[in-house]
Amino acid sequence: MSSRRPRIAGEQRRPSDPVGAGSADPGSDEQAAEGVQAVGARSDDRQPPHDAVTAESPSTADSAPRAPLSRRTQVVLVMLGLVAVAAVAFALLATLTVRQAESGAQTQVDAEDAATAAASTAVETMLSYDHATIADDLDAATTLMTPDFAKEYEELAPQVISAAEQRKIDVAATVRAIAPLECGQECSTSQVRLLAFVDQHRTIAGKPGTPAALSAVVTMKKVDGTWRVAGLTTS
Repeated sequence: MSSRRPRIAGEQRRPSDPVGAGSADPGSDEQAAEGVQAVGARSDDRQPPHDAVTAESPSTADSAPRAPLSRRTQVVLVMLGLVAVAAVAFALLATLTVRQAESGAQTQVDAEDAATAAASTAVETMLSYDHATIADDLDAATTLMTPDFAKEYEELAPQVISAAEQRKIDVAATVRAIAPLECGQECSTSQVRLLAFVDQHRTIAGKPGTPAALSAVVTMKKVDGTWRVAGLTTS
């Protein structure tokens, strides 16, 4: 006897349940989940960690060898070094030259000052005399001269002595101004030429004479450390 219920007229057939519906194997879901996790794990293994990448970058940059300087750059650096050395050497040489020039100029000035002081005294002594002591006065004047000029001076002494004694002439000379002449390339610390302006006051037999003004070119020469008159020209 069939167990199926008779269908009533007008009743729709109920769809039969699909085979296996609602009776799925619980293990299938777990296997699917494990598959997904396995795929994710393999994907993670293929991607390098972010920290590892960033950590290696600086190390790689630091250890990279520097490119060697080109030959042109090396030549330029060498030339710059030579120029710097030459500049320093030139500066030192210029400084030394200036100092030597300053030292030489100061030495010349010192020599001219000493010669001027000696000439001022010598000129007044040579151009002054008293008729009563003229021989001694002229002898004293020769001690202020170089040996060669003293001989020239002594040759004129007899004429001066004779005129002074006969006319009783007394002469007093005063140097008003004296200064070194330009020497140009002939400058020397042992010989100096000077221009002196001299006033002479005369008395003849006790009576004042007419004052005389004259100029004299004096050549001073250093002999054994002492400045002496080597020449005298008056006008």
